[in-house]
Amino acid sequence: YNNTAPVAGNYYPVNSRIYIRDESKKTQFTVLNDRSQGGSSLFDGSVELMIHRRILKDDDRGVAETLNETGQYGDGLIVRGKHYVIFDNYTSSTYIHRLIGEMILLEPELVFEESTMSFNDLKTNYNLQYSALKKSLPDNVHLLTLEYLEKDKILLRLDHQFEASDPVGSDDVTVSLSDLFEPFKVKDVTELTLGANADIRDVKKLSWRTVNAEQTGSVWQFKPVVAPYFDVTLSPMEI
Repeated sequence: YNNTAPVAGNYYPVNSRIYIRDESKKTQFTVLNDRSQGGSSLFDGSVELMIHRRILKDDDRGVAETLNETGQYGDGLIVRGKHYVIFDNYTSSTYIHRLIGEMILLEPELVFEESTMSFNDLKTNYNLQYSALKKSLPDNVHLLTLEYLEKDKILLRLDHQFEASDPVGSDDVTVSLSDLFEPFKVKDVTELTLGANADIRDVKKLSWRTVNAEQTGSVWQFKPVVAPYFDVTLSPMEI
């Protein structure tokens, strides 16, 4: 292997975060971004992110043109964004970047409108605070999908947003659906595949013939979600 592009060959898409870790000191340096960028750690102890790329000649990598976008006023494109930096011990960093990464991805969009009403009148006439949940979910559980399919049928997805290797938050977690939601009460649950197009009880994993006669494929072993509590148990990275 002849590495003719040591920089480009070690750049990767960074969609939410990039980090480096000092195993001897148990410390971690993490940078979270609010939009996809190129990133790398070309040298020990370094992290770099490319927020914008501009070249004055073809780089002979297949584009066959320059990437010199001058923008509306001829002084180049303007790139805006935010970076969140965490420098802490390994345990705390792992926990924090999981939660902050989700907050950045699903940041609320603020909308403003002129009004002649006073704040007290707004509080009297409008509900300014609402939650569809009666209680908070555990930190390692994320409500991924809540979609009405029919008047009395809802598609619900929960995901465990920690990895098995994370020092904290990686335990199995159980959530009860029976008294979780404010606007409706769960009366029955049918477990589906991730695409929500088949009953999970009808799905059989494929079994492959291998060179070493290894056993591949196994029976699904999810704990059934049954009345009266409709408990859902999630392992790390499960949906």
